[in-house]
Amino acid sequence: MSAALYFGTAGWSYADWEGRVYPRPRPARFNPLFFLSRLFEFVEVNMTFYTIPPRSLVQGWVDKTRMCPDFSFWIKAHQSFTHERRAGNESTRRFQACLLPLRRSGRLAGLLFQFPYSFTFSSASFSYLQSLAGDFCEYPCAFEFRHRSWHHPDLLEYLGAVNGIWVNIDQPVISHSLPLTATRTHAEISYLRLHGRNYPSWFADRGRDERYNYDYSAGELQQLARTVLTLREKVQSLYISGNNHYKGNAVKNLLSLKELLKKI
Repeated sequence: MSAALYFGTAGWSYADWEGRVYPRPRPARFNPLFFLSRLFEFVEVNMTFYTIPPRSLVQGWVDKTRMCPDFSFWIKAHQSFTHERRAGNESTRRFQACLLPLRRSGRLAGLLFQFPYSFTFSSASFSYLQSLAGDFCEYPCAFEFRHRSWHHPDLLEYLGAVNGIWVNIDQPVISHSLPLTATRTHAEISYLRLHGRNYPSWFADRGRDERYNYDYSAGELQQLARTVLTLREKVQSLYISGNNHYKGNAVKNLLSLKELLKKI
């Protein structure tokens, strides 16, 4: 088995991409989302972490990428589910309703639940996760944990049983941070997210841009390529996301990783 590789960025609306990723000045009717859909196979939607968008806006994402029918979207779950841990029937219903245009068009790759470092493994947190996964059992769900306590046999066994997707991440390994893994729990899908290795700013509370301000070196990309090769032998589809978005580093690094993997 050797997985199909899908590359994509975490978001597309960044002012610091002007003149680096996007042309400056922008041509008339320039569409950043369509521009990215010509470079990559999917995109993660960040705004859904902060707000539940109207269905008309989501339909707009489908319309803007109509020329690339195989382009898909991973939707980041709203922060009420992951950071506030306030899952409930009404919030779940509202969030699922906004996804309808993507589901109907076949563009919804899945949902990404990104938990913070402060969310650690315990019986209570595990129970919450099981309840959350049950609420969204109709969707492919990828679960990202940043604390290493979650790389626990009970969780991995559970995700395997419900076809939940363990998200492998590359991040600065500080204290009890989760190191880079090559773990598969879903029968067909695996996920790798690249956050960069900005150690000085990771826990420094200097803002989102500074945390993800990182440009992977050639040697680091070689290391990540080895992780990709390990994962792709275990599944049918492997999604590789670049979240080191500041100044377009994610775009540059993903394209370099793509080319590197072609030569291996």
